[in-house]
Amino acid sequence: MGKRKKKTIVITTFILIMSMLLGACGGNVKNNNTVSTNEAVTSNNTGTTSATVTDQPTEVPTEAAAEYIAAPYTIDASLQGPTEYLEPVFYENEDGPTIGVTLVGVIYEDGKYFKDSNNNQVLDVYEDWRLDTETRVADLLAQMNTQQRIGLLENQLACTPLVTSAADVYDESGNVMLDKLMIVTEDALNMPADIVDADGKPARYNSTGEILTYESRSGVVRGTTDAETGALWTNAVNMTAEYAAVAKSEPTVPFTIISNPQNVEGLPGTLGVAAAVMGDGDYSLVETYAEIDRQIWDAKGISRMYGPQIDLITDPRWNRNSTTYSEVPDVTAGIAAALVTGYQTGTDGVQDGDVALIMKHFPGDGASYNGFESHNLIGEWRVYQTPGSLENYQLVGFQAAIDAGVAGIMPGYSMQAEDGTYGSVSQSYRGVELTPDVIANAYSPTILTTLLRDTMGFTGFVNTDSGVLTRLTFGAEDMTDAERAAAIINAGADIIGNAFTTIDWTIYQDAIDQGLLTEDSLDRANSNTLTVLFDMGQFDNPYKDVEESVAAVDSLASDIEAIGTEFNQKSVVLMKNHNSVLPLSDVSKTVYIASFTDKGENPDTVAAIQTAFEEAGYTIVDDAENADIAFLDVAPGGVSNSNTYMNVLDLVDGLEVPAVNYPTDTTKTGETAEATTLQDVDKIAKIADSVHVNGGIVIASINITSPWILTNLEPYCDGLIGSFDTTVSAKMDVITGTYNPTGKLPITMVSCNEVIAVVETDVDGVTYDICVSPNDVPGYDKDQYISEDVLASSPSGSYAYMDTDGNVYSAWFGLSY
Repeated sequence: MGKRKKKTIVITTFILIMSMLLGACGGNVKNNNTVSTNEAVTSNNTGTTSATVTDQPTEVPTEAAAEYIAAPYTIDASLQGPTEYLEPVFYENEDGPTIGVTLVGVIYEDGKYFKDSNNNQVLDVYEDWRLDTETRVADLLAQMNTQQRIGLLENQLACTPLVTSAADVYDESGNVMLDKLMIVTEDALNMPADIVDADGKPARYNSTGEILTYESRSGVVRGTTDAETGALWTNAVNMTAEYAAVAKSEPTVPFTIISNPQNVEGLPGTLGVAAAVMGDGDYSLVETYAEIDRQIWDAKGISRMYGPQIDLITDPRWNRNSTTYSEVPDVTAGIAAALVTGYQTGTDGVQDGDVALIMKHFPGDGASYNGFESHNLIGEWRVYQTPGSLENYQLVGFQAAIDAGVAGIMPGYSMQAEDGTYGSVSQSYRGVELTPDVIANAYSPTILTTLLRDTMGFTGFVNTDSGVLTRLTFGAEDMTDAERAAAIINAGADIIGNAFTTIDWTIYQDAIDQGLLTEDSLDRANSNTLTVLFDMGQFDNPYKDVEESVAAVDSLASDIEAIGTEFNQKSVVLMKNHNSVLPLSDVSKTVYIASFTDKGENPDTVAAIQTAFEEAGYTIVDDAENADIAFLDVAPGGVSNSNTYMNVLDLVDGLEVPAVNYPTDTTKTGETAEATTLQDVDKIAKIADSVHVNGGIVIASINITSPWILTNLEPYCDGLIGSFDTTVSAKMDVITGTYNPTGKLPITMVSCNEVIAVVETDVDGVTYDICVSPNDVPGYDKDQYISEDVLASSPSGSYAYMDTDGNVYSAWFGLSY
């Protein structure tokens, strides 16, 4: 699929000439952001001046002349960093990018505007947007100093506006307060590495000093803001980046804002997205959603996503199963391709207005050792116990994303177990043997170069997960920090995700000085990063028109609501319909409502469901004995990466299980721990008995964030629907027949504990806990790898759960009316 034509504001030569004749100043400047000449900008609360407006030319330059338009603001040399918010000024080209500036000038040549990134009043090769990206990148690299180049190698872990609402950004006079958007460091050009705030916490993240002293040019926003705050913050950090160019006489490198996937209110979880598309096979809704969400991100200035997560679900206990898309390779592949096409507006790379996706966690962390998660030390191992697992299961989604032109890839933390350990066997991809390096993915040349680039054909940038350099260093524990930094970049990574400490640029300088980080690797890493900046137009204009951003997001509200409604309805899976009790039709019936979670009843859920039933005409009663219908909203939890035991899939309350040596390793301690996935689960049977004895029915909704074992719920239900953080209204639409369910299970529900039991197994004198069903095979395909004795112990005779009506809850299952 090709690129769509992006909207631009075009100023014709005729208008330019007329402006010149009328004596317009400053070139073709957008009216809503025009800066008056000789206007002073005063700082907030300090009485000092951080910038002043320079005189704009009194005439628009003619087509034949090459002229210089001075920066709209100049820095106050007595200060050590910006203290004011400066409104960006925009110059629009007819057949080229808009140029946005604050503290650097603009070159007008051949009737076109160019950003004078280094304020040298010369059109450098890298500033000429008419040239190809490769040429511009090479020229910029040649002009960057070492500190700038190091600054591109690491992202700030947390870089977030200090406020989330525009109501908190402005002072009483309506002026933007810079210190509400970011930390304004007093000595920003010479900020100490150990600077802390009044509470003793590191005060470098999202600070003017981090950008100016340490040349940081990217950070991960945590949480969400409104569109206005996001746009203002984008402008603030990029204004600070321009300040560096002037104060330090270096080229401007724009600041890149990154985010993890942000939950859009009203949409189901990622598994719900899969359930919806599995129902009708139409992935266009995913692409449409991504295109809408892309516009919201772009309006806020967020240009890269740490995600989406496309790990294939293979171990049922892995706690990240709830935030990926399915256990079916082709479904994950279809969704991955649709997400790339929507967020990156096509399949031919990124451009202005796109969100560059960094899909994770390559090559797939779903094959975790018995579900232990690699964001902790306990989850260091990824195990492939099945021949062809990588090619047939784990990599299918990633290959689809690469083929669609995904901009970035994020490797997972874990390391691949050697053949023979943990039951692992050798793997290959497209005929290439992949011998494990027995080191974390971020350090592995086999994973990042041999597999990802050389075999799968990936040409974008690699951004590691956060903390691989100093915290989760699986297999590299004995290296120095400098050795680790060099190993990661040399292996094929381009950007390192920072950990929970301030960024230490001396690590990289040491790696360079000691000859550990090769020049070729540094060039490759910086080039891959800068390529995206140029392709997306961030170099020419990293700024946002705040009013346009707000209007853009406001205009999408109805689209978000509509697509949310459709996704939610399509995501609901009708799992059981004994004697066709659904859809409900007799509104004269009385209804009892109960909520179950791992933390107890959720009163907000009860209230919302009660309102929905009352609006449908039903009467609510307070006890099950007087109810014709019991509706149970069941939302289990407790599957976590911080449990002191192997995750539990039974619906249980206070079950004693063996404790492990969390967070260090999976060794059993000899003690027990209590596992709760559903508090007060025993009440379900009592409620069902009370309703059934009077001839009533029990309807339940199970929130599927893990492939729960349903023996403590399903047998007591006449009707059962599967949901995925689905809205109450969508559930009601299905159970009342307003919507005929089409959703299909994106994950196989586990039959019983016997099919996921772990057995102590001796391999060459070493004892491993080996699962009786392989960790690296999706549920729908596990039976062929499970022994007959184990399958015989399952009530269903299979890995998949079978209900009392004989329905088998395997992937792709779902009933309709």
